[in-house]
Formats: sequence, C-alpha cells, structure tokens
Amino acid sequence: MMNNIDMNLVAQSLNQKLAVANYTAASWEAKATQLEQENSQLKSQLEELKKQNDGKEAE
Repeated sequence: MMNNIDMNLVAQSLNQKLAVANYTAASWEAKATQLEQENSQLKSQLEELKKQNDGKEAE
C-alpha cells in the first residue's frame, strides 16, 4: 500500500514539473515570436533608411 502512495506522489510531482516546463516553453515560444516580429520590423526600417540615404547621396 505504501508503495502505491509513493508512486502516486512521484507521478503527481512529475506532472507538476511537466506543467511548469510546458508553461515555460510556451512563454519562450511567445517571446521568440515577438522577437522575430521586432526583427522583421527593424529590417524593414533599416531598408527604408538605406533607401533614404541612397537618395540623399544621389543629390
């Protein structure tokens, strides 16, 4: 009987750790998506600035 209780506690503990790991992974995925979007915006801004700079050099 004691062994069953111990295994239940182990399973419960592992489930809690898995839930935390899943939450952490989801948080990092959301952050990665945010950074990818920011990176894309910055690349667009950089290209726009390069075009503006090229235009000024041509004058």
